[in-house]
Amino acid sequence: MRAVIVTGLMLALVLAVGALIYPRATPGPGLAVYEQRGRDYRVEILRDDFGVPHVYGRGNADAAFGLAYAHAEDDFTTIQEVILATRGSLAAVRGRGAAATDYLVHLMGVWPAVAARFERDVSPAARQIARAYADGINLYAARHPDQTEALLLPVTAQDIVAGFLFKSPLFYGFDKVLGELLAGAPRQLAQQGPAALQYTGRAQPEPGSQGVALAPARTGDGYTRLLVNSHQPLTGPVAWYEARLHSEEGLDIVGGTFPGSPLILHGHNRHLGWANTVNKPDLVDVYRLHLNPDNDQQYLLDGRWRDLAVEEVGIRVKLLGPLYWTFTEPLYRSVHGPVLKLAHGAYALRWAGMGELRGLDQLLAQNLARDRDEFEAALAMGGQPSLNYVYADARGNIAHYYNGRFPRREEGWDWSADLPGDRSDLIWAGYLPFTALPATRNPPSGVVFNANNTPWVATVGPGGPDPGNYSPTLGIEQQMTNRALRLRTLLAAPGPIDRARLRAIKYDLHYDSEFPPLQALREMLRGGPPADEPELAAAFDLLRQWDLATGRDNRAAALGVLTLGARVDYRTAVEGVSMLDSLRAAVGYLRRHFGRLDPAWGEVNRLRRGEREWPLDGGPDILRAVYGTPDPASGALVDEAGDSYILFVEWDEAGRPQSWSVHNFGSGTTDAGSPHYADQAPLFAAMREKPLYLERSELERHASRAYSPVGEVSGQDSVLSGPQ
Repeated sequence: MRAVIVTGLMLALVLAVGALIYPRATPGPGLAVYEQRGRDYRVEILRDDFGVPHVYGRGNADAAFGLAYAHAEDDFTTIQEVILATRGSLAAVRGRGAAATDYLVHLMGVWPAVAARFERDVSPAARQIARAYADGINLYAARHPDQTEALLLPVTAQDIVAGFLFKSPLFYGFDKVLGELLAGAPRQLAQQGPAALQYTGRAQPEPGSQGVALAPARTGDGYTRLLVNSHQPLTGPVAWYEARLHSEEGLDIVGGTFPGSPLILHGHNRHLGWANTVNKPDLVDVYRLHLNPDNDQQYLLDGRWRDLAVEEVGIRVKLLGPLYWTFTEPLYRSVHGPVLKLAHGAYALRWAGMGELRGLDQLLAQNLARDRDEFEAALAMGGQPSLNYVYADARGNIAHYYNGRFPRREEGWDWSADLPGDRSDLIWAGYLPFTALPATRNPPSGVVFNANNTPWVATVGPGGPDPGNYSPTLGIEQQMTNRALRLRTLLAAPGPIDRARLRAIKYDLHYDSEFPPLQALREMLRGGPPADEPELAAAFDLLRQWDLATGRDNRAAALGVLTLGARVDYRTAVEGVSMLDSLRAAVGYLRRHFGRLDPAWGEVNRLRRGEREWPLDGGPDILRAVYGTPDPASGALVDEAGDSYILFVEWDEAGRPQSWSVHNFGSGTTDAGSPHYADQAPLFAAMREKPLYLERSELERHASRAYSPVGEVSGQDSVLSGPQ
């Protein structure tokens, strides 16, 4: 998609379609106004010894205001970019490379939906929290004009709500479907009836994440345990930031959040917790339109020509210095959704969650939930169109929810292919209820898990959903990642799973013996090196000795992981590449950069932050997930994604929580001068965690700073001076 938009942009510049302008920011209130607004909030921030903000607010909105200010102190750059991207204004700041993102915002109809339904669909409580978060960003930005782009202020509650609407479909792959269309990927028209294909999932592993929940009957000590282990990029707009929120109105939660989110996205409160993993059911439908050959502004529907709605989209693009260019592009819509007129056809799009504004409402309900019924009621709102939830609570309940907004589709069609756009009966208008979705609750094994795998395998043994009870029109994945296979193997082993054993499972370093790519590796090794390539004999011998582990001292892991290559790394293509070709490439790479076939894996697999580096265990699609990008100079695979924020939670027999966490770098996200820029990196590299302080009295013994964004707080002026 980016290439197409950029190409169109360059063409527009050549043809002089557009207008050369100087930036004109919408003037916002001055600093004094933002300072006055800030004084409406009663909030205190306690930074612990790792700089993690524990935000204490009088009400929930006060806590959101404090989170915004604290997060801006650590990563204002990314928050600002997220807001500008949500507005479709990023190219005006970052140049033509961001035009694709801006176009996507227009195509998805983000702002018309917000303008039409913000007051109606978003609850007063969620609007208040969004407004408070925006006020926190505004106060920081106004105090730091040298860091603030001219187009940013004022940030509004609508900006925050729009962020959920824009980003949520990207997690289940809306942008990928759009990119395939724009790139002219081969198309297949849907079939109807017995010949219709069933959705079978993807051959490659999906972007990672994993969660595990253990019931008291399985832990041996009566504790309930939860692992929250999302795999995200280590930096950028969807990199994790750790925080704790506490208010007298009900918030008392710790976990990870993203830039632009006023609440915790996954973590735990006193009563319950959850881990999210990405799921990718078929939630995007493409309709192939038949345009009128005499008037391409019309399409055929139910035997009649209908007019396409059309609007001119203006994307402002920064050129040099103060010069901007407005690039205009028509945007068409049919009753299905937005329409793309391409060289290979005209296509309309329809997707789960289009126009859905209740993402923040659902998240607020999850943050405040006190038991399983309240948590399920939050999911049933349907504000989040995808994502798995691995759940545990203080009462010993565990569950896996395959969450999604599944359209009520006509049976008998292959919905993973292009649908005929001339039939109104194929334009769905509603969703299945939450109760109709696959879930695994309190199975006999006392274990639930997910690692981006099919929901039919969410536990060990019986207790999961029956695939026969679900329509193929849901497009549910069937795949098992290596991480899922490994979790099933390790969790099925007999004996209690105490704290130490759960940690050992999470940090397991092996490829599972049943992992399908290993079959191709074994077949290659059985055949031996080609007779005309005797130089590969040593590589074959080394791979035969490999124990499928990825410890930092392992001498065969580098060759093994690089040979598996695209088969374990979701970021690269695998089609048409044989295992032998992958081995040849791996041998050449290791000899070129390391002078040997068997460097220690930790010499290759690296965590880098600024000028510092650490060796890493783990690898692609390993439970200790590490996805490295080659450094052209050194050859090191520098960790870019995978394990990032890790959180272990347990509730004792009395229901009291305790938790430990680690971040890949630290709270000082973009401030290289901060003491917390890399202070957690050594712990992360060593596969260790730090304690989280859930009691205020304990936190105060480990606080590095206590302050309010609107003035110093001490003694009787403390927002919450009593024991918490």
